Amino acid sequence: TPPVEPTVTGEVEARLIALACSARPPGFTRWSLRLLDRHVALVEDLPDLDHSTIGRVLKKRNCVLI
Repeated sequence: TPPVEPTVTGEVEARLIALACSARPPGFTRWSLRLLDRHVALVEDLPDLDHSTIGRVLKKRNCVLI
């Protein structure tokens, strides 16, 4: 089988971290992984990522959702 291209590249990681560090949406006290999952699905040029994948990316970069 051919090698599979990774869905999470450096650019995707950077955009995901920028989204997690941005202002929270109105009506929410903080970002959650599932809320980030829903917002990533709305962005056109980001691949659909599962909340567990988002959590792994943020954990790898020592980002804490506050």
